[in-house]
Amino acid sequence: MQADVANTKRYIPSLDGMRAISVLIVMFSHFVTNMIPGGFGVYVFFVISGFLIARQFFVEHEATSSIGMKNFYLRRFYRLYPVALVFTATVVGLFLLQGKAVDWWQPASALFYFSNYYFASFIDPSKEVMPLVIFWSLSVEEHFYLLFPAAFVLASGAPRKLGFVVLGVIVASLLLRLFTASQNPELIGSYYFYYRTEFRMDSIAYGVAIAVLCASEWGRDLLIRLARPATLFVAGALVLFCLLYRDPFFRETLRYSLLGIAIAMALVSVLFSDRLGWLQRLLNTRLPVYIGKLSYSLYLWHFLMLYLTGPLVDDLPRPALIVLNFALSFLFSAASYHWLEVPFLNLRKRLHSGRKTSPPARVR
Repeated sequence: MQADVANTKRYIPSLDGMRAISVLIVMFSHFVTNMIPGGFGVYVFFVISGFLIARQFFVEHEATSSIGMKNFYLRRFYRLYPVALVFTATVVGLFLLQGKAVDWWQPASALFYFSNYYFASFIDPSKEVMPLVIFWSLSVEEHFYLLFPAAFVLASGAPRKLGFVVLGVIVASLLLRLFTASQNPELIGSYYFYYRTEFRMDSIAYGVAIAVLCASEWGRDLLIRLARPATLFVAGALVLFCLLYRDPFFRETLRYSLLGIAIAMALVSVLFSDRLGWLQRLLNTRLPVYIGKLSYSLYLWHFLMLYLTGPLVDDLPRPALIVLNFALSFLFSAASYHWLEVPFLNLRKRLHSGRKTSPPARVR
C-alpha cells in the first residue's frame, strides 16, 4: 500500500490526476459530445471527495482523539466560497448587463447550496435557466460536509461503527430510489433522481467506505488484495455496462449503485496497486496534476463558456468553437485558481497560524 494514501496529511498527486480526468470528462461532454457522459465525471469527483474528507477525519482523530469542527468548516469556506461568490456575481452581472430578468432564487440556490433541489423541479418556461445550475453537484457535496462530521462524532471515530453508517447510507439510497421510481414512474427520465441529495448521498459514501477500510488493519489488508489490474478491468466492465444498458428504470436506480462500486474499485486499484505503477506515474505527471488543481475552477467556469459562446454557434465552425471553449475555460480557471483560490487559502493560513483555534469538538 502506498504510504501517501495511508496518511492523507501527505499530498497524493494521483488524486489530482484523477480529478483532471473527471473534469475533462465533464468538459468533453459539454463542449464536444454528450456521448461522453459528464455525469460520470461528476460521480468520480463525489467518490474522491468522500475518500479525502473521511480519511482526513480519521488521521486527525488518530493524532488528537478529537475533531476540529470549526477549523474544518473554515477550510471548506476559504476553499470553496470565494470562487463560488465571484462566479455567481459574474453570472448575475452578465444577465443584468444584457437586460435579462434575473430569477433571484437561482443565485440564492447557488450561494446557499440548495440548487440541486431548486433545479430538480424547475419547470417555469418564463424563466431562463442560468449557468448556476452547475452548482447542483456542489450542493450535494455541501450537504455531505454538513452531515458527515456529525456521523463521525456519533460513531466516536470508530471504523466499525462508521462502516455500518456508510453501509446504511448506501443501502438506504438505493432502496429510496427503487421505491420512489416504482411509485412515481413519471419522475423517471427527469433530473429528480440525478440532482437530489437523498438519492445521491451514496455516491459520496463509496469514497467514505474506502477511507473506513484504510482505518483498520483488516480493511487495509482487504484493499491490498483488491488493488490489482483485474479489479480495474472489472470496474471498467461495470462502467461500460452502465453506459450501454439504457433501461430507464435501471438508469435511475441500480445504475448509480453499480457506478459507485465501479469507481470505488478503480480508485482502490489506482491508489493502492504496485502493479499499476505506470498509471500512477502518468497521473502524477505535471500536466494532469496541474489540471487537477484547477478542477474546481474549471468545473464552474467552463459552464459559463457555454453561455458566452452560445451566440457563436452558427458563426464558427464546430472545431473552432470547441477550441475556443477549452481555451477560455482554462484561461478563466487559471486566473480563478491563482488569483482567488490560492490567495484565500494563504489568507486562511496567515489568519490562523499565529493563534490558537477554539478547542475542537471532542469525540467521546
